[in-house]
Amino acid sequence: MGRAHGIRGFVQVKPHNASSDTLDACKSLELLLPSGERRSFDVVSCARSGRGYLVKFAGVNDREAAQALTHSAVLVARSQLPPLAEGEAYLVDLVGAEVVAPDGIIGEVVEVAVHPSVDTLVIRRTDGKLVELALLPAFVARLDPAGRRVELLNRDGLIE
Repeated sequence: MGRAHGIRGFVQVKPHNASSDTLDACKSLELLLPSGERRSFDVVSCARSGRGYLVKFAGVNDREAAQALTHSAVLVARSQLPPLAEGEAYLVDLVGAEVVAPDGIIGEVVEVAVHPSVDTLVIRRTDGKLVELALLPAFVARLDPAGRRVELLNRDGLIE
């Protein structure tokens, strides 16, 4: 989460994906504060602003209260996320998935890295080495989060 905005308790929230509209429908959000504390807040208002949102939380009524929330992670309850279309997956659901190429097992997804141009899977290969794979149709044949599996078209997209 970004900085306080104005004097009435608004905060700037920048989603990982600037084109995401997930926050548009959220009635409440949980914040993971820099101290490690988790706090839930009802959302009073949420409006697009540049590459993010201006959010007003219930009980946060001045700049000082908003400033206390800066550098927090914004957590959205799964029940507030929109349903997925066929072949889509929430990136968090890919962590722990087995990664398989046509010629065999590559390894396991240990992290998803969100970059400005493309999201990548960080994969721990069976030999322990970490590699990345851009989540692009040129490399990924099928995402199966329920089956904990990512199937690749080939090994060409692996970045060592």
